[in-house]
Amino acid sequence: MISNACPPIFVINLERSADRRAAMAASLEQLGVNYTFFKAVDGKTLDPSSLPDYDSLRRKLFFGRDLSLGEIGCLLSHRAVFQHMVDHHIPCAVVLEDDVTIANDFPAVIQDLCALPVAWDVVRFLAYEKVQKAAGRDILALPTKPYRLSRIPTLSGGAYGYMLTLKAAKTFLQHTKKNILPIDTLQGYVWRTGLETFILRPSPVSSDPDNDSTIGNARFIKKRQLSGWQKAVYPFTRAWLKLSQNIGLRMAYWRTASRDKKEAGKNTA
Repeated sequence: MISNACPPIFVINLERSADRRAAMAASLEQLGVNYTFFKAVDGKTLDPSSLPDYDSLRRKLFFGRDLSLGEIGCLLSHRAVFQHMVDHHIPCAVVLEDDVTIANDFPAVIQDLCALPVAWDVVRFLAYEKVQKAAGRDILALPTKPYRLSRIPTLSGGAYGYMLTLKAAKTFLQHTKKNILPIDTLQGYVWRTGLETFILRPSPVSSDPDNDSTIGNARFIKKRQLSGWQKAVYPFTRAWLKLSQNIGLRMAYWRTASRDKKEAGKNTA
């Protein structure tokens, strides 16, 4: 059982997805951890034009299309967790989506993260092979083998599992006002949020390939939703976006190099 000093676990689940709720409950209870289901926002019920926290025009100018209803629902679901943390002064929490597979040593990993000597704001659980094999810097090894805290210089998707502090929750709330990004993309915008963001290698949480995402595969849709002047300026706004992303990632990674090297040295001494 996770000690009282360790964070609560919030599992985001659509009310209509009872089968997923049951499967996650069985998995987490087998691990002996405390958890709470957090009611997800159903994107199918939303009208994007009426949402004050979504900027449709800016989204289309930079990405060529709106966020899907599923992506907006997912964003608002995670945002609700952040607001809950702020409202109840929760120092840190684990957030899971309801379609994940969890390693048996997950409770020990969470306890390790609670006691880390390295200051962090977000630890993302990203099991994608591309992310796990990405170039990066290992900061320290966790007591639970073979996990390592690492920083990577890539913009990686996936918000199905992560741990965050109250500071991060407040920051994400601020950055989701008039937002145009899915929540997982925002977590990768470390040059904008300024948050100390890491991953674990390997990841104790992975997205279950047997479950179809309730968000859908909107990010793989290439058809643009542009016309008139929007279509004319899009090549320029898109080029600026890609350039700013590349510069932002490189600068953020470079700025943390000396600090990471110092931390790695302390923890291997």
